[in-house]
Amino acid sequence: MGLFRYAHTLPNVNRPEAEDLVQVTFQTAALEWERRLSFLDESSRRKWLYRVLRNKAIDRWRAIGSRELSSGQAAGRSGPAQETHNRALSSIVLQRCWDRIAEMPEARQRIAFLKWSEEWTSSEIADLLGISQSTVRAQLKLARDDLAAEIGPEVQFGDTGEEVAW
Repeated sequence: MGLFRYAHTLPNVNRPEAEDLVQVTFQTAALEWERRLSFLDESSRRKWLYRVLRNKAIDRWRAIGSRELSSGQAAGRSGPAQETHNRALSSIVLQRCWDRIAEMPEARQRIAFLKWSEEWTSSEIADLLGISQSTVRAQLKLARDDLAAEIGPEVQFGDTGEEVAW
């Protein structure tokens, strides 16, 4: 479910395209299993799958020549007016959050990106950066507090704990 959800958050990827990306990613994984994936632990396999999915999406964007959708593709994506309105507002708030994160100290930016964009656990982030999990959690709390103060009530966190998903 996490891989599909990640695919659906990528720019210009609707539900059928997200399903296709997940399928192509798992096909690639099957072909690479003996050569590469069988030697990795579960966490590394998961990261590899996310990276491959992102790269497959980029390949598709390049194949169509730009990231802009044609009018025919856009027509297939539109939904009820309220849904479109909510998606637009969510997209604006999300962009404001990422813009604010880009202004944070570099270490906090990395932690926020790995957690909220790449969906890494605190343990994985701590291992990668060579810091403690409590430091990761503290930096995430500072980032959440900063976003809530800067962006306001539009920022809706799933909970106040560590495992906030964007």
